[in-house]
Amino acid sequence: MPSENIGNIRFAFQSAQGTAAMASVYGARLAGGSMVGPMRTDETFEETTGAQMREARYVSEVHAAGAPEMYVPPNAAAGLLYGVLGAVDTTGAADPWSHAITAATTRPWMTWWRSLGGLLFGKSTDCKVDQLVISGEANKPLRMTATVQGLDPRHATAEEATAAIEIANRVIYYDGNGTLDLEGVAVPCMRSFTLTISRNGEMIPGDGIGPCDITEGEFTIALSAVKLFSTASLYNRVMFGSATPADNAAVTTSILELGGAGVDFTFTRVGAAPGPERSLRLVLPRMVVDPFEPQPGTGNSPLLENLTMNALQPAGGVSPITATVLNGLSDLVTPA
Repeated sequence: MPSENIGNIRFAFQSAQGTAAMASVYGARLAGGSMVGPMRTDETFEETTGAQMREARYVSEVHAAGAPEMYVPPNAAAGLLYGVLGAVDTTGAADPWSHAITAATTRPWMTWWRSLGGLLFGKSTDCKVDQLVISGEANKPLRMTATVQGLDPRHATAEEATAAIEIANRVIYYDGNGTLDLEGVAVPCMRSFTLTISRNGEMIPGDGIGPCDITEGEFTIALSAVKLFSTASLYNRVMFGSATPADNAAVTTSILELGGAGVDFTFTRVGAAPGPERSLRLVLPRMVVDPFEPQPGTGNSPLLENLTMNALQPAGGVSPITATVLNGLSDLVTPA
């Protein structure tokens, strides 16, 4: 009997729009979410039939979409970060290669494959990653969810199995022990975080049943984090403009931008020794902190800070985020 527990996704990058990748390069199991596959919209003919009930429907639009959630393996993580950001500089002469992934004005086209229950197979071409969410929680593996838009979903008669399903060296939250930094200082007892990278693209309808293109929308990056409220310093800076405000200080009208290196999170699954290193580093140099208010409770749990930070464009064309992944791939980009 088919089981919901049978399934995987695979993907690869295309050389151009309209040119499907021939075979997969990345493969992963799902931890939740949905597979990338066909979406169809049916509409009703609304006309004067003389009856109380509509009598005919039509197919108005077809596209590909999905939001697969997975744990964070070093190869697929790098591929999805490149998919949502759009530029990569790879260095190294042997394993591990270092991939510095930064923001570009356009994102690469991708081909996605799905396999579910040993019954449903599919191939969706001309896709883009519109949003990537990376989240971590104490004592658990990191997760990432890629929201995918696509122009051309198709049926497949069998599973695409070129890429191996990647299960080694998936990142655990404690791989960031002592290396989750705000303003160059490790944050003690950060319980969780969620990083949301959004490109806010829009599928553009044309004269076919499916969209003809995907636009590049407003680029936003938000980071939320939960940490112990062990000092009022950050709160005071956000609300009163000083870590040690004077008595009777008024609420500031200034926006608090983090100093130093901003946000710098590093997760090292395998160190340089014994190696080869497998790690993920996320650097956001220009982050502003939203106002927040710690709240009381009737129990004896520790007081917490629920922080929300948003990225702004750095000066001089610097990328608002640099994700550096060390893995065993010498090239993230070359189409299959």
